[in-house]
Amino acid sequence: MKNKHIIITLLITIGALYYTFKNITLGELLNAFYLVHYPSLILAVIVIILSYLLRAIRWKYLVSPLKDGIKTSNLFSPLMIGFMGNLLPARAGEFIRAYLLSKKENISFSSSFATVFVERLFDLLVLMLIMAWLLIFESDIFLLAGSFKDRTIISILNKFGWMTLAISVSIILFSYLLLYFNDSFLNAIRFIIRYLPDRFSYSIIEFINSFTQGLGILKDIKSLFLISILSAVLWVFMAFTYYTFYLAFGFNGLSYLSILVLMVIIGVLISIFPTPGFLGSYQAACVISLHEIYNVSEVTAVNFGVITWFVQMGVVFILGLFFIFKENISFSELTKGAMSNE
Repeated sequence: MKNKHIIITLLITIGALYYTFKNITLGELLNAFYLVHYPSLILAVIVIILSYLLRAIRWKYLVSPLKDGIKTSNLFSPLMIGFMGNLLPARAGEFIRAYLLSKKENISFSSSFATVFVERLFDLLVLMLIMAWLLIFESDIFLLAGSFKDRTIISILNKFGWMTLAISVSIILFSYLLLYFNDSFLNAIRFIIRYLPDRFSYSIIEFINSFTQGLGILKDIKSLFLISILSAVLWVFMAFTYYTFYLAFGFNGLSYLSILVLMVIIGVLISIFPTPGFLGSYQAACVISLHEIYNVSEVTAVNFGVITWFVQMGVVFILGLFFIFKENISFSELTKGAMSNE
């Protein structure tokens, strides 16, 4: 099953990269590299680091019901190592991050993972809100994008929107079911797994109990409001990151709205095609947004996708590697964290 997943992921990555580079020669791409104003990328690096610090602050509030007084610095290192781990298949970094936090702060893995789960839910909801606003008030923009794999971009966005809405509502209902009807839910689970060996059934119940503790922030309306504000501010930082990329590429004629369009299409494609480190799906999204919709030359759009990917992944990789050596984290620990999803 694991090998099958790796093969499928590899095929998706190859397909997305083929879509990105199919009309571009190596010479054209190399020539385009010389047109970039690289000093502007320094500002992008600063904003990227600040956005990850903001993620760590938000994570601190999510973790607070489990353990109060955790320093932001203690969350920043597992956060960066975890994001570096997303260069592996199956979003392994999310599990690595939860595992490292559980070891560092003596929190159960399932509780720690629940906080990552809630964090991703907030990101998904912000993405949905931006996408809904664009589809309602600026839908004509997407009609210019043509099609991707014989499907119009606007139809892909609509289907993704309804699908994620259904998933989000289901997740929220499930989470509140765990929080407010925990005994009834556990009794139902015990009935379902009653024929399993005791050690397996005990582990399942313990995992659910710990996971429920990690959802504790959902009971605190004040903290939820604050996390919502932090999530919105985080997306502003992300938008500003792309603005600095625009400066580097001289996209003076593109509107601020184009940044939101770019972010939405990137968010949708990396969700539908979760390749390691978003390789391929990220570049394809840049081509669709910049070339198909905003008529940026195809080679420039591809170049944008390549360079901005390397800048973002470079920051994550360097900081992740720095904290691995700083905290003497072994390869076996990272492997154990990555294998926590199995």
